[in-house]
Amino acid sequence: MFNTSKILICYFTLFKILQANELMECITQRQSGFHFLGKDYYEIIKYLGLERFTISISRKRKDIVKKQREASQSTSNKNFANIKNVHFLELIVTNSKNHPNVFHCSWRYRVNVDKISDNNYECIEQKQKKDLFSLDYMGNFSYSSTFELLNKNSRNTLHSIFGECKKIKK
Repeated sequence: MFNTSKILICYFTLFKILQANELMECITQRQSGFHFLGKDYYEIIKYLGLERFTISISRKRKDIVKKQREASQSTSNKNFANIKNVHFLELIVTNSKNHPNVFHCSWRYRVNVDKISDNNYECIEQKQKKDLFSLDYMGNFSYSSTFELLNKNSRNTLHSIFGECKKIKK
C-alpha cells in the first residue's frame, strides 16, 4: 500500500509538471540561517536537493495579462467585477531528488496600472502552510522553510535560500 501511494503521488506530480505552462531551472546562490545548523551549509542545501531544482508554474504572467486586457476591453462587459486584481496559480518545486512540494500562489496585477514585471508571485506551501516561496519577473527567488528534514531544527525556525531561475524551453 505504501509503494502504491508513492507511485500515485509521483504520477500526479509528473502529470501536473507536464501540464505546466512554464518550467524553470533554479540554482541556489546564497542562504540565510543554515550556518546555525553547521558550517557545512552548502552540504545541507545539497542534502536537501536544493542546490539545483526545478519549478513548474501553472499559469504564465503573459496569459493572465492577455485575459485581463480582453476582459477590460470587452464591449459586452461593462461590469468591472469581472476584472480581477489578484490572480491565483500553482507552483511545484521539485528538488534534485525528485521530491515535489506544491505551493499555492497569488500575483497582484491591475490592468492599466501595473506592469507585467511588477509584483512577485507570493506562494505558500499547500500541505502544512509553513513554507514560503517568492518569485519575481526576472526569475529571482527566495524559499523559506523550516526544512523539517533537519533534526536539529526543533524550534521550527525558518531558513532561507535565494537564487535565480531560468526558463526551460519545451
